[in-house]
Amino acid sequence: VSGAFRDITSTYAALPRDARLPQRVDAGIALTSFLLGPEWYASEGRYRWMARRATLLMGAPAEPGRQLVVRGFCPPEQVPVTMTVTVNGITLRPATISHDREFELSFPLAESLVGLAEMTVAVGVNHTFVPQSAPRELGLAFGVFEVR
Repeated sequence: VSGAFRDITSTYAALPRDARLPQRVDAGIALTSFLLGPEWYASEGRYRWMARRATLLMGAPAEPGRQLVVRGFCPPEQVPVTMTVTVNGITLRPATISHDREFELSFPLAESLVGLAEMTVAVGVNHTFVPQSAPRELGLAFGVFEVR
């Protein structure tokens, strides 16, 4: 092994890259926070709270038949709450969360999204609450958004 270094920058820069956004966005971690819209509150560990509505960018499905899987937490103050999800302006079926704990919901994705480089996901709730401990409008807390 030689002790000489060789500059491979131009070779590395010429390699093809997958420029698509990730199909899994964890709202609770800093690594993917650049994909979240300005409506999100700061991370609280595994979750990040939204108010009435929030947005994020993520990779679109590569083939038909995929679903958007959403994992989060619903506090007792919000039960029951109706969540709506819109993807690139396409409104998916509303989901009612009727329990105060972690949830996982799946939404079929439209075939028109297949092959796009990215998609904008908007999540909304029909009502919010303001806790006394930290006065701010809260809807739901989210963990992972994933195309499966």
